[in-house]
Amino acid sequence: MATEYPHAKHNMTALAPSTNVQKQRKANPKIDERQKVYWDLQGRYQEEYDRRVDALPQYGEGATKASEIFRAATKLYYDFWNNGMVNNTSGAVNFLLYAGVFTSEQDQDFAVIHPYTIGLKIYLNEIELRCTMERMLDRTIAFLLANHELDALPNDMDYLEFSQQSEMNNLDRCTMRNIHFLKMKENAAAASVALVAATSADEAEASLMRTHSSKAQDCTMKKKKKGKKKRVPSAKNLANIMTGINRITISKK
Repeated sequence: MATEYPHAKHNMTALAPSTNVQKQRKANPKIDERQKVYWDLQGRYQEEYDRRVDALPQYGEGATKASEIFRAATKLYYDFWNNGMVNNTSGAVNFLLYAGVFTSEQDQDFAVIHPYTIGLKIYLNEIELRCTMERMLDRTIAFLLANHELDALPNDMDYLEFSQQSEMNNLDRCTMRNIHFLKMKENAAAASVALVAATSADEAEASLMRTHSSKAQDCTMKKKKKGKKKRVPSAKNLANIMTGINRITISKK
């Protein structure tokens, strides 16, 4: 059976960078397993998030300043959850910096996200990036709610204009993630085999100990029974005993 990679060629579809696919998010179908995140429809500002997603155009930049800022944030968010940060989304994170969502390049959230957008880091399920992505979206929506005038200002910018050259293209990132995935699968299989072997060895040892313990108990019981065995006098001793008894009888007469 062929190994199924998380980013197999048959499961990859090339899209134009300006395509807005945020509406295609796939929440966990098991409602009781959903997390408190926007992807699972349970974000901090979920209603506001949904309203702004619905207002995004299917293609191209947003109609207002606020819409373009939100589009950049959701582009980062979608690439994280759907693609594992394999695309060059540097334009989106740099635009959020330009717009004021991030305070500076030293901003902790910007510093965490930026390296992944250009391939300096490969996302391998780090908890820190997952938490930062949720906080980034919280910050973006809070920023827009605090600056209502941005919803009325016409937009004349495209966040893609802020893109920088990637250090690693998306195919190489997919390859790196696939290699990591394969190693994890091999390690899990090896660990499973080792666990089975260890369990079998423990069971064999326990069985051997039970057998030895049983034999030792049998040996001890036999010794105890042997020690309690009645002694039968020999013919010579029996004759001496009878002679002694006769003497006692004669003397009494």
